[in-house]
Amino acid sequence: MDPVSVARALVEELFPGALYAFVGGSVLTERRTSTSDLDVVVVLDGLPTPYRESLRWRGWPVELFVNSETSLRAHLDRDFDRRQPSLARMCAEGAVLTDRTGGRASDLQAALGERLAAGPGGLSDGEAARARYVLSDLLDDLAGAGDPGERAFVAWQVVQDTARLALGFGRRWQGSGKWLLRELRAHDPELAERLLDARDDPARLTAVASGVLERAGGRLWEGYRIEGDPFHRPLRHVPSGTLSDETAQSPGMRRLAAVSGASAGSERLWMGQTHVAPATRSADHHHGASETAIYVVSGTPSFVFLRDGEEVRLETGPGDYVFVPPYVPHREENPDPEREAVVVIARSTQEAVVVNLPDLRPR
Repeated sequence: MDPVSVARALVEELFPGALYAFVGGSVLTERRTSTSDLDVVVVLDGLPTPYRESLRWRGWPVELFVNSETSLRAHLDRDFDRRQPSLARMCAEGAVLTDRTGGRASDLQAALGERLAAGPGGLSDGEAARARYVLSDLLDDLAGAGDPGERAFVAWQVVQDTARLALGFGRRWQGSGKWLLRELRAHDPELAERLLDARDDPARLTAVASGVLERAGGRLWEGYRIEGDPFHRPLRHVPSGTLSDETAQSPGMRRLAAVSGASAGSERLWMGQTHVAPATRSADHHHGASETAIYVVSGTPSFVFLRDGEEVRLETGPGDYVFVPPYVPHREENPDPEREAVVVIARSTQEAVVVNLPDLRPR
């Protein structure tokens, strides 16, 4: 049985209600070996907890990547940010096993294909300088290594960092393990073979790495300096009358940004207020990858979420705190017919992420 047929049968048996699913990886290519896995990406509606699982199914080794649409997007974005889009390749270059959404699987493949083809963009000046410095320092270590074991470990690190530098300056995606070599072979097959041939010869390896360094601007060690003083930055005062409503909103509530990149120069923190009018409920929503901490200032707001498919209601009052984990759908309600509910919110991401939803089910 061919891999696509096996993977399709697996999805039909184990995930009969899947929104859509893909199979990808080496098993669909000429690189397939006797140990190649079926890399199967499954997207489910209402999945409370995404997971990855390794198993055997009808004798085939399988790597399952089970997600909601929300968690799949988050994993894809994370991989693109770190320049290692392995999950995106599984989806974009794999085969669609099922699609009950009227074409969202094919649309996702097309969008991911365009993003992969566009590449990750160039290195920033800081990233480039750091990469040159690290490789230059490694070459010094290689030249001075007297212990055979240390020399072997440093040499292999030189191989990998030379590959990453070449890919970074070539505006190409990267990878780990075998995928780093595959990306380098696709970008510069001659360099890939020269690195492999020289990996056990320090002098030849130094010559190959130095050639890549020269194309990137040359060795950089003496004079490398990172400017910045994170310990003596001034405090910022945000008066109560200057809070801004130019932030993400949900129907049924009003958010005011206090501490943000725009108002205070924060990089990893957002803080503000939320106001819910009497006898009003917000739209169902979540806050992406943000962790959210809530302090109740006034009123008696309720916070509603799902547990095992049933609504759970947290009744709160002034002085109470509530923690909302990332991606958890919830809503705020103010049952008081006369008093507004006011809370202070702190989030672990500088951007005030708000994703409004049609209901509380995970997506």
